[in-house]
Amino acid sequence: MRTVKVINSQHKRQQGIAMITALMIVAIAVTITTSIFVQQRYSIRLTNNFQDLEQAYQYAYAAEELAGVWLKRDAKENKHDSLHDFWASDDLPPFEIDDDDGNAIGEVKMAIEDMQGRFNINNVFDVEKKEPRKKLERAFQLLLQETGVPTNFSHSVMDWVDPDDEAYLSGAESTYYLALDPPYRAGNQLLVDSSELLAIKLDGVDSQDDQAKKLEELFFHTAALPTPTAININTASREVMIAAGMLSRQADMLMAYREAKPIPDKATLKTGITGLGLSAETQALLGVESNYFRLYGQVRLGKSRLFLNSLLFRSPKGEVHVIMRQFSRVARPEPKTTAFPG
Repeated sequence: MRTVKVINSQHKRQQGIAMITALMIVAIAVTITTSIFVQQRYSIRLTNNFQDLEQAYQYAYAAEELAGVWLKRDAKENKHDSLHDFWASDDLPPFEIDDDDGNAIGEVKMAIEDMQGRFNINNVFDVEKKEPRKKLERAFQLLLQETGVPTNFSHSVMDWVDPDDEAYLSGAESTYYLALDPPYRAGNQLLVDSSELLAIKLDGVDSQDDQAKKLEELFFHTAALPTPTAININTASREVMIAAGMLSRQADMLMAYREAKPIPDKATLKTGITGLGLSAETQALLGVESNYFRLYGQVRLGKSRLFLNSLLFRSPKGEVHVIMRQFSRVARPEPKTTAFPG
């Protein structure tokens, strides 16, 4: 009898071990299956996101083409650029993206800004003569004053864009920047983008974040364009008008005049607006047409977002080319509108 009990006990123990082993195998199989399923779902979702993002890029390129068509048509319609033009509308309707069944799956939002309504920082230095343009440097200092930035920042900017290594007044060259952590060199060339201002010496700030806050207002009124440009009086902000040498009264008069109708030519600035009285020096900085425009907006497709920031050049013949583009997943600050209310 004792032998039978021992055998039965061993048999039950073996059955228990076999059951535990089977349960472990099942658990491992379930875990592996679940892991494979999760990975497949993730891979499918990732593939879909990549496909959406790739398509979003194509819609972004299409937005550039459409902006070019608008600007080319505008050049044929008139010889001035203003906030009355179609492309300058503050409320362009978004373009819906549909699937094959006609269901909305996304949209393209876009807007165009005249970059010659801003102050071109690169204007302060004459590349051919390799010397500062004193009148435009003074204009830049007036803009700094209007936006609450120390005026001696213009010295640092001048050093950044000139090709030599000699400090200009209270500015800074590579010897200053190489002593920073991390070290870097002065640009010694024209700015490619106004965001480079964040890297340039500014007195009274302790970090790049502090500098960004100090320069925040300035960013809305400046551009970094590759060739010398006039300020388009039809689209310029009041701050940029003041920088061009206008009195507050004169800037207010022009803002009111252009709200009713565009300023068609430079002759109007000289004799066409009663009581305006702009100086010849100020008039020399102004124009009524533009070559550089910024396309900005976003493409939303599924869960993907793509933000547009493209610099467009329209030639005197009306041909439009993209000379710089930045497509990113993070939005850049949009310009403060100078469009008319309503």
